[in-house]
Amino acid sequence: MARLSPTQRIRKWWRANPDIHYSVTAYTSILFAGAMGWGLLFLMLGGATDPATSSLVPFSWACLIIGGVGCFFLLPEFFAYLSLRDTFEEICALDSRTEVIRRRKEAEDAAEALGAGYRSRLLDVYRNLEIKPNRRWSERPKNSAQSISWWSNPRSKISVILPRLNALKKLETHRALISLTFFLLTIIVFESLFGGFDASSRSLNDMLIGNPVQTHPPPHIDSVSAVIVLALSMLLWMTTPANSIEEDVD
Repeated sequence: MARLSPTQRIRKWWRANPDIHYSVTAYTSILFAGAMGWGLLFLMLGGATDPATSSLVPFSWACLIIGGVGCFFLLPEFFAYLSLRDTFEEICALDSRTEVIRRRKEAEDAAEALGAGYRSRLLDVYRNLEIKPNRRWSERPKNSAQSISWWSNPRSKISVILPRLNALKKLETHRALISLTFFLLTIIVFESLFGGFDASSRSLNDMLIGNPVQTHPPPHIDSVSAVIVLALSMLLWMTTPANSIEEDVD
């Protein structure tokens, strides 16, 4: 039985979790678009020629290049999902049973692509209009063995993607990672929204550049803080329970 490489594990995990494709594509597209926007604005507003912001030039170029490449590949997929969602919402808003039956294939294809929440909504529409769902649209039984709380399940997404880091499989490490990530995320968000003990927000940009740290009236969030918040949010999501991933190669 051959072991999977990290890339194969990620691909298998992605294929095994179709319900998150839409949300992951949406959030990642927004992240890439934000990074590209930051890079463009920084360079267009003269940040590359300002000695005070010279340390941010490599970061801004990286945001522009990585964000641009990400947008090139992900935005078409994201807009395709938006089109499916618009179609789904349009069909669910119909009051005519005949019209819903006529367009049921469009609705079911859209719900399959968008995830479990949209499938449940469509089943509710079917029940309200007394439409019998197809066999593949029957309610899927819930596996009670998988109903383990996030806090008590060390088999997280990150532990599956990085199987050689045995420390991630320990419950103490799992809980420590959740606690530390949540604590840091809370501190940064609270500082940005409400300020610190003196009711003022500070810029991490100034700290990285080496300039005197300036205080700002909240709410205020600088670009570096925003990137850290996104990174911590993704890490926190990676600590959630993972679905089963096969160890063999098909």
